[in-house]
Amino acid sequence: MGEKCVIILSDAVPVGLQANIASLLSLSLGRSRPDLVGETVTAADGTDIPGISRLPLPILAAPAATLADLFAEARAMPLVVPFTDAALQCKDYDSYRSRLAAQRTDEMVVHGLLLLGARKDVNRIAGQLPLLR
Repeated sequence: MGEKCVIILSDAVPVGLQANIASLLSLSLGRSRPDLVGETVTAADGTDIPGISRLPLPILAAPAATLADLFAEARAMPLVVPFTDAALQCKDYDSYRSRLAAQRTDEMVVHGLLLLGARKDVNRIAGQLPLLR
């Protein structure tokens, strides 16, 4: 049936921040699953163009109040990356790590999620969500 990957963003977050969250979650996907990044392609003029995702990566919107529940529901999937208040508020990665380590996942305020798993499992959680507009 294959894998599916989606990014789900809070519809309450401003558009510029949504773009930033999506880009950071995409970095996590590439780090966790480098096999999903295609090989470098050489253009006709000899310029090397780095590979992009081999999987489609739709960006979906969800009401802010539902993201924590979606995160809890998705936790058994092979890859779930939340973008939380800690990521918004910390100025460096060490602070982010310390803040996450001091929180339970049910205490986190989630602004975005990346889900990767079996198509049916991703669809069960995110299949009714609209594309981000």
